[in-house]
Amino acid sequence: MGDRVFSVHTTHPGRPGTVEVVHASERAAREYAADRSRDDRVLAASVTAFRIGELGTRQWVAWYVDGEEQPLRFDRPNLYPDG
Repeated sequence: MGDRVFSVHTTHPGRPGTVEVVHASERAAREYAADRSRDDRVLAASVTAFRIGELGTRQWVAWYVDGEEQPLRFDRPNLYPDG
């Protein structure tokens, strides 16, 4: 139905992540996210893909910290309290 697009989300201290821009190409989205992740007060930038107007098509593509791509799967110790 819809065109596949790539959104870039950024995360900042004390604020939930927000979509900043939507790109038509994965390469452009990845380049923007890597560059944006280097900016002051940006903790990370991520790229997701989805098809416009098609619920359930969102897919995780990549995420960056300080310009470096991070593994899609990772352990996050102490993310949730025990108990």
